[in-house]
Amino acid sequence: MSSSDSIDAPADTPPHPEPTAASDIDPAIAEAVDGVANRFGVPGLEQMIAYADDALDDARAALDRLAEVVD
Repeated sequence: MSSSDSIDAPADTPPHPEPTAASDIDPAIAEAVDGVANRFGVPGLEQMIAYADDALDDARAALDRLAEVVD
């Protein structure tokens, strides 16, 4: 597995990083978003964003739980 495939965040990353600039977007993420936009338009992007927001909340909560276990 390459380092870009890793699910572990680097140790020096803040717990809740700020969004990156558009130029810093991984090409796979850009392709996924563009694919949804092209196929489903605004409603699809709205659904994708809502789903991603829920997934982000879940991921942050899981990281917080892991941090509690480590501390």
